[in-house]
Amino acid sequence: MPDVIAQIPLHNPVWDLTFMAGIPAVILWTALTPHPGRRLRARAGTAAMLLLCSYLLWHIGFVGDGSQVESRPWSWGIAGIGIALAAVAGPARLSAIYSALFCALIIAIPITTAGSVRSWFDTAQDALLTAVLAVVIIAPITALRHAASATDQAATEAMARFDAAAKAEAIQVERSRIDGLTHDTVLATLIAASRADSADLTEATQQSARQALLQLQNLVQNDDKTGPITTRELMNRIRAATAQFQPVFAPSVAPIPQLQIPLTVARALVQATSEAVRNSTIHAPNSLCEITTQFSIEMGGMGIRVEIRDDGPGFDAEAISPERLGLRISIIQRMAEEGGQASVISNHGHGTLIRLDWQRSFTS
Repeated sequence: MPDVIAQIPLHNPVWDLTFMAGIPAVILWTALTPHPGRRLRARAGTAAMLLLCSYLLWHIGFVGDGSQVESRPWSWGIAGIGIALAAVAGPARLSAIYSALFCALIIAIPITTAGSVRSWFDTAQDALLTAVLAVVIIAPITALRHAASATDQAATEAMARFDAAAKAEAIQVERSRIDGLTHDTVLATLIAASRADSADLTEATQQSARQALLQLQNLVQNDDKTGPITTRELMNRIRAATAQFQPVFAPSVAPIPQLQIPLTVARALVQATSEAVRNSTIHAPNSLCEITTQFSIEMGGMGIRVEIRDDGPGFDAEAISPERLGLRISIIQRMAEEGGQASVISNHGHGTLIRLDWQRSFTS
């Protein structure tokens, strides 16, 4: 500012006002770029060149001879801004060339006709100071640019890894569903077909085979519906899936709230319930199989519980062979994959209780 005030008497007022108003306007125009990116770099490059031209044309504003000016041109103070804009606009190499050109002008301008009476030593000091200023400005901007580029690259790679993991998980889930369906329906149908020794059993086996093919087709098509379902629709699906086994549905004591249940969770509950009822029918054919459903909704979230109970002979759950897929894959693993839990409570002579639980917090 002292340089500007000292040089006002020697300058053309119109020219001075043009430069003194235009330079802040150009900087503000660059700072207010609406969408940073290529547009910001283009504006920064334009502003940097305009600032360089303003220093180059500084002597035109003098009235007559400017050799009486003993201080540096006041526009020397904008060198740092121009270098910073050049660093934003392009790579480090171009901003270094811009800085070198500015340093050359700082040395050359004072020796022109309308220059100043400053010595070569003083102008060389100004040029050296500008070069140091360029290093101080360009280095951190370049480092930040490289860091941002590395961060973007890391984010892209992380998203790619996440996508691959999600695909692998989806494949695993579908594989588990196919394994469960194969055990629940296909193998059961094949076993029944091998034992069919009458026309009635043959007809029942054919009906079971058609149902198995339909379920496989639905699995491949992944259902037409992808959104959540209501509690009433979940109950209807459980009734339809277990209708052939004719279980007893215990009446609900409390009113059933209308919850929105994720489709994958509903599938797991329906398929696990169907497998539990089927196992009860096979291993305790003369017992009563009862299904109880409970829906809860509280301030923190909601929960679903389905219980399948029979009064059959029971069994030792710990002694079940790992090769038996009915409990391990079709019920326990199927619920675990959807964030739920399956509990098996059974003892010899005391029947069996299979409890399916799923809960979700409203904040998740």
